[in-house]
Amino acid sequence: MKHFVKIASFCGILFLIPVLTLVKTPASTSFYENRTLAVFPPFSMQQVLDGKYFPQVETYVNDHLAGRDRLLKLNTLKEFGLHAPVINNTVISGDILLPYYGTALDHYDVEAMAQELDMLQALDHYCKQHDIDFLYVSIPEQSSAFRDRYPAYLNDSRYQDDSLRVDFMAGLVGRGIDHLDMAQYLSADYKQFYSKTDHHYNLYGAYETYLRVMEYINENYCTAPVTTDLAITPLDTTFLGSRNRKLFGLFQSEDCQYTYKLTEPIPFTRYDNGSSVPATVFSESQKNMYRYYMGGDVAESIIRTNRTELTNVLVIGDSFTNALETILYTSFDEMRSLDFRYYTEKNIYEYLADYKPDVLVYVRDDLSYIVTTGNGDLG
Repeated sequence: MKHFVKIASFCGILFLIPVLTLVKTPASTSFYENRTLAVFPPFSMQQVLDGKYFPQVETYVNDHLAGRDRLLKLNTLKEFGLHAPVINNTVISGDILLPYYGTALDHYDVEAMAQELDMLQALDHYCKQHDIDFLYVSIPEQSSAFRDRYPAYLNDSRYQDDSLRVDFMAGLVGRGIDHLDMAQYLSADYKQFYSKTDHHYNLYGAYETYLRVMEYINENYCTAPVTTDLAITPLDTTFLGSRNRKLFGLFQSEDCQYTYKLTEPIPFTRYDNGSSVPATVFSESQKNMYRYYMGGDVAESIIRTNRTELTNVLVIGDSFTNALETILYTSFDEMRSLDFRYYTEKNIYEYLADYKPDVLVYVRDDLSYIVTTGNGDLG
């Protein structure tokens, strides 16, 4: 009888899990894996005959399996118990978490690089014609900064050598595009400027970037005030970095999230996606994550300080601009930021024609140089 109960229970679980998977409301993203989940594929007899339909269904079921997060967390606990050096595609190197790259590529996509450089050259040409100062800002991604922390038996880069960065920088020089390579400044102290458990720089890194951007602007474009009267302090909360999220927050770390206060606050108004929002650059409800800065990724943000004697700036980029924006607005009359992964109302040329900023700052991390979608597609 006991064996019958065990068998019946086991069969019941096997039956119940797929039923619950199919009836529960599907999520669109995975918080812990930090990625978009598969969408149930529409039925197509042609795809069935081609053998493509059911693999898509299988991917959907795998992504939305009932109890999936609990099972993944249990597996993560098991891997920690076995002291695995790589867990959930995350390399554990002392107190640093890094992405696992697997087999390094022996070359980059030459056509994609040419496409990006041509796009930037066209944008730079447009800006010069319309009296807009254009600055490309390159920031090392956290894994690039901590490249020397990879164990000797693992690849320390997505590529076998550093030719992508070298060739891309040379391409900017060859096209006469003003650019600022923050590697030369942030490399002075990666431990101070970068998160140990997140793929971004921290607020110290963002502030160093701000200082160098403003230095470049003041030396080459126009006169703008530089904010130095601020105090950066750690937040009294446990920080859940994006890499630790993939480990379900199980990695014990003293990694910090930071904030700052101005000696003399600058009043401003803020609009996100056309609607008025509270005048703050920090999201108190998300103090434990990088989304604390600017509330995370927003398609369009506008901050007005109502100091008409100052110039205006437009920032383009992904999440690397968020922490930078929390300080950059202090130097301008108006700061606007666009993230073309979400902003779809106008292309960059239409936006520039309507807004006519004095300065355009385009921020990219070194793993995104040749990504031709989202902020890599400004046509």
